[in-house]
Amino acid sequence: MADSKYFSTTKKGEIHELKEELASLDRPKKKEAVKKVIAAMTVGKDVSMLFPHVVNCMQTEDLELKKLVYLYLINYAKTQPDLAIMAVNTFVKDSQEPNPLIRALAVRTMGCIRVDKITEYLCDPLQRCLKDDDPYVRKTAAVCVAKLFDINPELVEDRGFLDMLRVRSSSWAGRLGAAAAKGSSSSSSA
Repeated sequence: MADSKYFSTTKKGEIHELKEELASLDRPKKKEAVKKVIAAMTVGKDVSMLFPHVVNCMQTEDLELKKLVYLYLINYAKTQPDLAIMAVNTFVKDSQEPNPLIRALAVRTMGCIRVDKITEYLCDPLQRCLKDDDPYVRKTAAVCVAKLFDINPELVEDRGFLDMLRVRSSSWAGRLGAAAAKGSSSSSSA
């Protein structure tokens, strides 16, 4: 199945058709609809009127579908800030998922959505992810702190994110130094 089908010209009634497909209970049909929406968005078509319909597709276990919806949200949240709030509960829930890829994806996406109303909701998941057991989640959260600082430096300072990063980096540097010292002492005794 070629992906070029997603980039065909807009037909009359296509938006209505997409709305129906996005509301479908058939997961493959829903995923195909989101792919069509992303393709239209990619070629510059305005598909912002589908925002609530696409956001409703967020609550899924399908990682590919979730990534597509997150991509859409990053693109349209700035022009639809009131509707973007609809996604916050799912972001918060996803930031607590057992799968570290989903946790990191949720925090990264929230950090890419540059909407003041959402930055407040980002703080608790971000604090959790900065302390996460998974290094990929922690790294993604650290990058998110930089993005949040760009949007709202006072919030980053007030919530202590920079201090958390300093503590983390000094702790990490201490562990690296201890490992290096142990490695050099064992190699010199050999």
